[in-house]
Amino acid sequence: MMSVSGIRPLFAGVSRRWLSAQAAAQATRETQPLPKQDAQVSKLGSGLTVASLENYSPISRIGVVVNAGPRHETTDNLGISHCLRSFADLSTKHATGFAITRGLEDVAASLETSTTREHQIYTVRCMRDAVDTGVHYLNTITNGQEFRRWELRENKGRLTFDLATIKDQLPLRVMDDVHSAAFRETLGRSAYAPEYMIGNHSTDMLLEYVQQHYTAGNMALVGVGVDHSELTKLAEQFEARTGSGAVKQAATFTGGAELRNQCGGDFSLAAVAVEGCASGSKDALALGILQHMMGAGPYIKWGSNQAASKLTQGAGKATSLPFSASCFNLAYSDAGAFGVFAVANAEDMDGVLKGMMKEFGAVTKGNISSKDFERAKNQFKAAVLMNSENQDTLFEDLAVQALNLGSYSSPADLAQQIDSITADDTLKLAKKVFNGKPCMAASGNLGQTPYMDQLM
Repeated sequence: MMSVSGIRPLFAGVSRRWLSAQAAAQATRETQPLPKQDAQVSKLGSGLTVASLENYSPISRIGVVVNAGPRHETTDNLGISHCLRSFADLSTKHATGFAITRGLEDVAASLETSTTREHQIYTVRCMRDAVDTGVHYLNTITNGQEFRRWELRENKGRLTFDLATIKDQLPLRVMDDVHSAAFRETLGRSAYAPEYMIGNHSTDMLLEYVQQHYTAGNMALVGVGVDHSELTKLAEQFEARTGSGAVKQAATFTGGAELRNQCGGDFSLAAVAVEGCASGSKDALALGILQHMMGAGPYIKWGSNQAASKLTQGAGKATSLPFSASCFNLAYSDAGAFGVFAVANAEDMDGVLKGMMKEFGAVTKGNISSKDFERAKNQFKAAVLMNSENQDTLFEDLAVQALNLGSYSSPADLAQQIDSITADDTLKLAKKVFNGKPCMAASGNLGQTPYMDQLM
């Protein structure tokens, strides 16, 4: 006769397998993919724009974007955007600087401020259950500034430190200069204050600028990894001033200028730009394809990049030494700049730049193979989609589109628009921009760096 003890393990095994099956079924139900959410953009009665994208991230990014970048400055308050960026954590009407710092630390949140040529962006990263705290401090920072005189005096060293850290960054200097040569004012203004203005931004000057630009109609509250209805409720508590903000001066590409900074060394850096297109337009996307066709940067680590980049092919004929050759496409809300950027040994810069410009000119004559065009189109689409995986890039893109356009085109939407662009569209635009009025900026050892008229 079979003993009972010999039967128990059999039933125990069945029981365990049954419980395991139940657990697996439960886990399957619990790990069903969450429904994909589209970005939502709405506007409150006050004029404040609210934009969000729920991507179920465990960390929420919330922020305020304001149309108050360097392009809105005047010669009297030059560098004030730099001040606002550096002084974001100073005392306000509702909290001291210490209280702001401690309050954010208590919920393990971080605060960052950044400046583009058109916008001031205040960003808080926090856990999802601390979004209300993050929005509270964003409201305090952007709508309750006081700029107390003694705090400005004690913290002006921040501006000096910033200038010291970028002093020897020649690529930044060249791109700043090419903006100045292209646009003169508006988009030509730097994100950094000139040395002579440090300490000269008074409390009254800062408050006047904030009152003009930090208004509900000129701001957007943006969140990634947050529910739109929740963010909208929090936005209704914002204390933003009423109004649409100061009238924005239109940016005009003037070109024709050349800025050279002879500072010696072994290398030369140069940028040549022509008029581009404003963001949000089909032409700006066509220029994106052209940028990748000319060479937007290396795609293979330690690779030569000569197989894909026409600029590198042209520059490589002039030197066997290391160099960098790339194309940039800068699209702003109402204007743009398109051009080439090069870094090379000083004695090689003449041949490098002329080789790059020769390749650019060849493209305008129809030297575009279907293979090159499709490769560039695929690279551009890949860049758009890959950038969307970066949460910071996704956040800024959502913020700027929502504020400027009142809507949002997803990376997938942009990829479809890129697919609709033909080689003929790109060729026509290439001819148009290449024949535009150029401008140039150069820095370093410029003994062998050609002048603009020698290039064009």
